[in-house]
Amino acid sequence: MMLCCLSFCFLLTETVEAQKFKYSIPGFDADSLKESFIVAGGSSTVLRSGQGEVIWNNSLTSYWLALHQTDQNSPIIDRFRATQFISDIYGFYGISESAKWDVGIHIRYSRTRVDNAASSSMFKVFNSSGDLDALLEANPGGAIFDESIGDISSVGLRFRSAPITTDPKFVLNGGFAIKTVTGEEKARQLAADRNTADIGFTYYKGLNNQTYYFLGGTFQTFFPASGVNDQYLFNTSVNFSLIQRPFGDKWTFYPGLSYSMAFKPSQAPSETSSLIRVNEFLFAFGGIQYAPTTNYNFFLTGGFPLISAVVNPQQEIVRASYSNFTLGLRLGL
Repeated sequence: MMLCCLSFCFLLTETVEAQKFKYSIPGFDADSLKESFIVAGGSSTVLRSGQGEVIWNNSLTSYWLALHQTDQNSPIIDRFRATQFISDIYGFYGISESAKWDVGIHIRYSRTRVDNAASSSMFKVFNSSGDLDALLEANPGGAIFDESIGDISSVGLRFRSAPITTDPKFVLNGGFAIKTVTGEEKARQLAADRNTADIGFTYYKGLNNQTYYFLGGTFQTFFPASGVNDQYLFNTSVNFSLIQRPFGDKWTFYPGLSYSMAFKPSQAPSETSSLIRVNEFLFAFGGIQYAPTTNYNFFLTGGFPLISAVVNPQQEIVRASYSNFTLGLRLGL
């Protein structure tokens, strides 16, 4: 039972973590690398008809998960390393001459690992594994230790829209993704056991020629899946960045904060609220982008939790052990 709870916490928190830096600022004015600007993997500039772009994000997250005797003030009885790698590929194509709409596709590859030794390297998530089918069958609902599990976890459709003609800096974006992992236990291990839908926005404003502020937010729903997971899950997130371009348009720096909270419907008659909080995170993050041309750039983002709260009192994410990096590129077509 304890291993089941451990596995659920790991998967649930990492599902939320994968979303925390999803959206970025749109491009600036027509004279300042509008097509090339990107923050942590998601350009929210709406493309004109005939234009296209490909974005490739690779995110690696790892931390120690401490298991307490009774609650977080009690002694730690065990500690594990939880690691997740997510690779997202987006392709967008413009369908509006006025750059009001564009549409896209999204493919996600997920890879997870729980190491029994907390001192294990996070890069072991890329190791090959043995007979996973036998391990998954032998541990229904539990964590699989010291083995890496990976697969294409979802495919989906995306859209972006600039609904306010007089202010294209405000962009709506959203989409729907369908889980693709076969096998209930494997889907649970990869946090890919439900279809998802999300809607979000981004907005920026220039303070001077070198500094901008950016605000973004998203609401995501995880739908029940027959035979795998029969519960809804909701995640909300907001993020703020202060964009700096002190050395011209080729280099961009963006420190910021990101807050997210997951909640789900209560199933206990004793609960006074219809929704209960599952976890909560506040992240400080920073990123850098290098754009050698207006149609090609690289970006790197790293984050650290200032707050990491998990509802289960026996489990604790050790903040000092937390590592999160996103490396990617964007190609304009």
